Amino acid sequence: MRTPERVRGSGQALVEFALVLPVIVLVVFALFDLGRAVFTYNTLSQSARAAARTAIVNQTNGDVEQAAIDTGASLGLQAADIDVCYKTDTSSVTSCSGGTACASPVVVGCLAVVVVQVDYSAMTPIIGNLIGTIPLSSTSIEPVESVCPSTVRPSC
Repeated sequence: MRTPERVRGSGQALVEFALVLPVIVLVVFALFDLGRAVFTYNTLSQSARAAARTAIVNQTNGDVEQAAIDTGASLGLQAADIDVCYKTDTSSVTSCSGGTACASPVVVGCLAVVVVQVDYSAMTPIIGNLIGTIPLSSTSIEPVESVCPSTVRPSC
């Protein structure tokens, strides 16, 4: 007696599904974590831009750092994650680690450089083990428009 073709093929389909399902789930979670990484980078960039906009009119580092922290609230930024410095307008350096610093106090025309950094780690444990943590950084550079060195906000 012959078994119908439909019955013989059902075991094979089950095995193929069992082999392919983990790969499909891994791809879906990888796409989820990729979306979170893009969101993190966009929030980091927005945080650097907001801090630079603050730095061009108010050169108090605490206020600049607070602007970055407030804008990137979902990232859990700390003051240690934010670098603020002022360079001469002829400086080609895009970080706070080197280059020609602006005169102290800062003058109009100097460049306010704000670097915000955070370590991204994937939410999915398998993806997190595969890629580890990824350091993300965003830099925003704007020319100083107004000098307000006082700790009390003047009406500049």
